[in-house]
Amino acid sequence: MSQDYAVPALAVGDFIEVETEIKRSRFICFLARITSRNEALMFQSSLKQRFPDASHHCLAFIAGPPEGNTVVGFDDDGEPGGTAGKPMLNVLQHKGIGELCAVVVRYFGGIKLGAGGLVRAYGASVQAACDELPVEQRVAMKTGIVTIDYASEQVVRHLLEGFKGEVVSHAYSEAVNLEVSLPEVEHQSFGLRVSEASKGQAIIRWSDE
Repeated sequence: MSQDYAVPALAVGDFIEVETEIKRSRFICFLARITSRNEALMFQSSLKQRFPDASHHCLAFIAGPPEGNTVVGFDDDGEPGGTAGKPMLNVLQHKGIGELCAVVVRYFGGIKLGAGGLVRAYGASVQAACDELPVEQRVAMKTGIVTIDYASEQVVRHLLEGFKGEVVSHAYSEAVNLEVSLPEVEHQSFGLRVSEASKGQAIIRWSDE
């Protein structure tokens, strides 16, 4: 079963940007919502193109739920090993937010921070950005096909609306076939209500059952 969890309240292509300065070095943290390693790498690449003169473009991401068996990764992008990407990822993991990517663009200010200083600086940069990040709850959805007679269509549509679902597509032939999507926690109750309304004549085929 899929699960509900917190995710960035950002549309595709949107991001937030927060800049901090530590010993003359600029650390500009960008946060975006991603669902795969490839999307994270593409986001990092886009910032390398936007800031080609920056010293580093370090990456950390969680490409799924914040806990459990999920895809995570990081990239120090030329900083000493373990001083950038890993501390960035540690901050993300402690936030309990899924589908989150952080890229910190650094402009070196002429003063070396040392390994410990870099760890603190990159962690603080991501922390500052996360403090500004809008978050929403990702609701696990269930899809299926409801096959009903024409007389029951409007009743089923009304029931679906009450369960905060929607009709994704429809097809009309001898019967009505509605492709529906609704919160996973509601799908069994919805099925019972549809069965009652159609006097047991409706057929529901859920996508993963």
